[in-house]
Amino acid sequence: MLRSLPRYVWPVAALLLVLRLALNLGLNPGLEWNYDERRNARIADNYLAGRGYVSLDPERKQIRPDSFHASFPVFVYVAWSRTGLPRHYLTLLVYAAAAGCYLLGGLYVQRTLHYCGLAPGVGWLGAGLWAVSPGVVYYIGAFWWFENLTLPLLIVVVYKLLRLHGGRPLRRPDALLLVAAVVLSCLLRGYLLAVYGLLFAVFLGLMTARPARQQRAAWGLSLALLLALGLAHWPILVKNHRLFGAYTLSNQAGFELLQGHNAVTRGRFMFDWDDRQGPFDQYLRARVPGLDSLDQYQESRARARVARQWVLAHPGAELRLWVRKTVLFFSPENFIADAPRTPWNPFTALVHLAFFGALALTLTGFRGLRLRPTDWLLLAPLVAVWGLSLVFFVGFRWRFFAEPALLLFPLVVAGRLGWLPGGAKRRLSGSGTPPAP
Repeated sequence: MLRSLPRYVWPVAALLLVLRLALNLGLNPGLEWNYDERRNARIADNYLAGRGYVSLDPERKQIRPDSFHASFPVFVYVAWSRTGLPRHYLTLLVYAAAAGCYLLGGLYVQRTLHYCGLAPGVGWLGAGLWAVSPGVVYYIGAFWWFENLTLPLLIVVVYKLLRLHGGRPLRRPDALLLVAAVVLSCLLRGYLLAVYGLLFAVFLGLMTARPARQQRAAWGLSLALLLALGLAHWPILVKNHRLFGAYTLSNQAGFELLQGHNAVTRGRFMFDWDDRQGPFDQYLRARVPGLDSLDQYQESRARARVARQWVLAHPGAELRLWVRKTVLFFSPENFIADAPRTPWNPFTALVHLAFFGALALTLTGFRGLRLRPTDWLLLAPLVAVWGLSLVFFVGFRWRFFAEPALLLFPLVVAGRLGWLPGGAKRRLSGSGTPPAP
């Protein structure tokens, strides 16, 4: 497969790889972890010290059972510590894996565009645009976030599902790759369960129009994936049941749900959500008087209950909030961990304008355009993370998983209109030369 790559791709890929690693190491010379993973590392340290899965609550000044974030990284940090290797080796290992996934993501962006009918050279141009897009190259890509592993894997999974829908037989290596990619991604980022849930629901829906043999393969793959996800998450469920008496993957959902539905929210992450002197905390305590006596799971449920009560009591405000969140979701901002808001990025703005232009042309049937099955698979992650933003709040880290669709869909539509090489033939014949595996 790699031997078929054009020669000009290799020096560009090498340059991008050097740039990526230079940003990783230049912006993080101490090889430190982000706040979420430092918290997980403290839980791992406490577990190894015999205290259990606990951490210090900085507001209550108490050691409490903690399952706020994903548990799988905690398991990884416990296992890594037992090897005796320094943790900065793990930092370097993740950077190296993310760099490899970065190149893999670019490769499968090109293959996706080529499969959708664009000429190979245009596909590589699209891959280059993805590789230098602000979130990929800097806002998230330059830092130590597990999204740098999981986003390229999502691109690979979408491509493989496109090929399966197109009639390619399900081969064992592809099945194993799909299951492994989805399971690892969901263990690292729990909200990807929603993304992959919608993606595979769309995939199975589209496969109902395919021959029976392909339908059986699609259902077999989906059931195997569901089984693998259940087995992979079972230790987490058991651990949290021992801590809180409830089978839950994490306690974060209730906290985030209230952030997205209350009287003072602006539709985005609230940096003062745990400030005891702030209006949000006072709003919560007026409705949950015994807040400090609750464990983390009970507090999550209490916050979720307050959020639901607010939605039911303020339906008009909730609808206006949905509009606000949608505008914010499609705004040209990008993720910065410690900034309440970020300046608009011109690259992001142009991509979003192109996306809405392409969507408008398609929905109005301009020159025979229409949404095709491939579009539904391509757009499913975008719809999923948009939905997450409406249910919780606009998180630009999970909007990261919509960015491939925002970039690729306009290119695909331009190809169908004959505005890009390879597109006119695809538009007229309905077929194109499939890329290599």
